[in-house]
Amino acid sequence: MIFFSIGLPGRFADWCDTAIGLLAGHSGGTVTVGEWPRLPDMFGYNMISSVLDEVALRLIGSSATHLVMGARQPDEKLCAALAEMNARFVVALDDPRFAAADILAATNAEPRVVARAVANSCPLVMRYASLPGALTMYADREGTDPAPAIAAMARHFGIEVDDAAVKGIVDDLAAAGHGGALSRPDDEWSRRVPASAHKMLNGALAGYREQIGGGDLGQIIWTRELFIAAGHSANLTDSLEASTGSPICPIIYGPYIHLPAGSWTARVVLGFSLEAAGHTFLVDAFSERQLGSTSFQPEREGVYTVDINFSLDEPSGHGVEIRVWVWSEYARGQLAFGHVILRPLAMRQPDVIAGSQHDFRTVLDL
Repeated sequence: MIFFSIGLPGRFADWCDTAIGLLAGHSGGTVTVGEWPRLPDMFGYNMISSVLDEVALRLIGSSATHLVMGARQPDEKLCAALAEMNARFVVALDDPRFAAADILAATNAEPRVVARAVANSCPLVMRYASLPGALTMYADREGTDPAPAIAAMARHFGIEVDDAAVKGIVDDLAAAGHGGALSRPDDEWSRRVPASAHKMLNGALAGYREQIGGGDLGQIIWTRELFIAAGHSANLTDSLEASTGSPICPIIYGPYIHLPAGSWTARVVLGFSLEAAGHTFLVDAFSERQLGSTSFQPEREGVYTVDINFSLDEPSGHGVEIRVWVWSEYARGQLAFGHVILRPLAMRQPDVIAGSQHDFRTVLDL
């Protein structure tokens, strides 16, 4: 039998995978537990193969009676298959900032890489909670005693276990390094993450925390650390003299992160030096095709906001990127990238940026 555990990468989803594996063992036979995609694959920019393709490979290579597959970036093919079969599965939801803190604690990955990996999982995982076969588990609601959560999963999968068996599974989980309470204090993630990464992680992930808590999806902010400057991968205050020529490629782009399907507005914050004023710039949103764009000429030095409206189907490909182009062979000066505020179109637009419009370095925290 195949058991699916859908969840954000992190401690709670790992706990659910292991607990389901121990429950499957009580129904007889051998069990293998897998996870897809692996963290190194999630950290990269290459296309990730389908979860169902990985399941097929695992079944071919294993003689186990049961397979537990932890899906961290579940795709449309899996969603359609589970819905068509009305299959039962578990969705493990936790504050995505906790998931990021868990990954940072377990790896030497850079915070921006982890932020992108978790942010890519959020819209993919969340849509599974509405399928009829889902048992949605919330880490912050399961409390300090994991036994009721294990019993609920057993009932959902039709596995008969008594109280003694549930207690034995709790003990086995603790022996495997999955002991302790499932819920955590709200500020626990910030104490485990470098202070320099708080703004980036909170911006990319906090909006999904609001949705997991039963509210609407909050605003998403992609900070400058998530983006790439062409030819200067660590420099988002770009010298236009080094970036001009034929507008074949953008001078700033990224972050290749999935968003939920629907209509969106992206507010891009940019700063320009005096020498850059008067030149033409184009800002667009792209995901396998151009989704929307706008061009403008800054009249003077300072901070400018550019709005782009676009619509998305279900997440696919490499995710969404925001790109900045300079459309002049003779541009001079500097362009500074601030951040991108993303909101579903039904939500209120952010207020006009306060502060000096003449000192973009101060406003953009440069």
